[in-house]
Amino acid sequence: MALTRRRFLQGMTVAGAAALGLPGCAPADRVLEPPTPPSPKPILVILDLEGGNDFLNMMPPTAGSNRSVYEQRRPTLAVPASQLVEIGQGAGLHTDFTGMSLLSDRGRVAWIPGIGMNNPNLSHFVSTDLWGQGSAQPAGTGWLGRFADATFSPAGDVLRGITVTNDLPIMLRGQGRSFVSVTGSSGFVYPASLRAGRLGAPWDAPLLQSAFDTAVSAANPGGQPGYAAAAQVGKAFLEATRGFGVDGTLAARTPSVPYPGDTAYPVRRLDGGALSGGLARQLKLVAQMIAGGVDAEVFFTRVGGFDTHANQAVDHANLMRAVGGALSAFYDDLASIQTTAGNAQDRTMILAWSEFGRRVQQNENGTDHGTAGLAFCVGRSVRGGLYGAYPDLSSLDGNGNLRFTTDFRSLYATVLERWLGLSAAQTDALLAQGVAVPPYPRLGFL
Repeated sequence: MALTRRRFLQGMTVAGAAALGLPGCAPADRVLEPPTPPSPKPILVILDLEGGNDFLNMMPPTAGSNRSVYEQRRPTLAVPASQLVEIGQGAGLHTDFTGMSLLSDRGRVAWIPGIGMNNPNLSHFVSTDLWGQGSAQPAGTGWLGRFADATFSPAGDVLRGITVTNDLPIMLRGQGRSFVSVTGSSGFVYPASLRAGRLGAPWDAPLLQSAFDTAVSAANPGGQPGYAAAAQVGKAFLEATRGFGVDGTLAARTPSVPYPGDTAYPVRRLDGGALSGGLARQLKLVAQMIAGGVDAEVFFTRVGGFDTHANQAVDHANLMRAVGGALSAFYDDLASIQTTAGNAQDRTMILAWSEFGRRVQQNENGTDHGTAGLAFCVGRSVRGGLYGAYPDLSSLDGNGNLRFTTDFRSLYATVLERWLGLSAAQTDALLAQGVAVPPYPRLGFL
């Protein structure tokens, strides 16, 4: 079968193209791979597509009444059928979502279209917090923070939950345990401000140790509230990172494949410029930490720009090229990493989400905040396919928005129980937070 340009863009994740050191291009035929059993030492990588990803243009309808409504409501933004790769159930992937259709063809992607919640909120901040808390009764903690409370050691496991962002979103905050921020491989120390050289360079580990000891000591009753707890985590973090060289620096690593932003990466922006390497840099750091022996169970990453009120046809396409390229490169790169617990690709699953979708009706040249969106999981253990019903574009709510078809907590319950290893009772309790709720059906991709 002839290899078209669109299948080239989609096929960046299949082995081959050795001359470029790239994952190569497979024929368009599906080559379904059986899933591997979940690893006893799993790694979960969270990807936040910040801004409200327009899933209707990432995964447009391809046929039937949904296609008719889609084209009617989006007279200039509807993606032509010629730019779609069919993935089943009347849905297709935009060809600019680089690498993802062939991962899907291989059975490595579980797509959850129409994911959302009751009583959705169209504020970025509120909706992000709702997704982060993931419970029927929010209490200032996140679903992964509560997972940390339940499973991380109170005195250790400092590097078991890591965000490569500069902040600590509510998703990662627990009552007693939270994730830590690691944004670079050089000066791998706590807190992040020390990497700016505020205490001098090189940083003085004994001085920090002494300061931490003083802060947590009963002989320091005048310390401000929270200092002792912060110092306790800081002390443990300092001790945990001493294994990465005298200054806490991770060992250098060269990725096994090019990522978006690299000179050798062949996919370009629509205007011919280089793709953004922001997400690629985060995923390279995650791969470096895994290769370097950081025993983390959950990593958090984020890429912004999905608030496409205007110029969507160009901006969203460029985002999809960068995100799809980074994800497929990361997936292939992991196969080259051997850890003490097994091959990194076998151990890792990526979960991507966005705080909401966009409206069906376009505005002048973009789309406004909507409700139901798209989440997806990528991994060797994933049973690929579409899970949950694609929303009915002709049956909107009173505000003209999509009705969600899968509760986002069903996704969380599936991941907590079948990937991270909680029992069904632990999972239900973590998501319910003491409130009686209907059961969240587990999805069949794990």
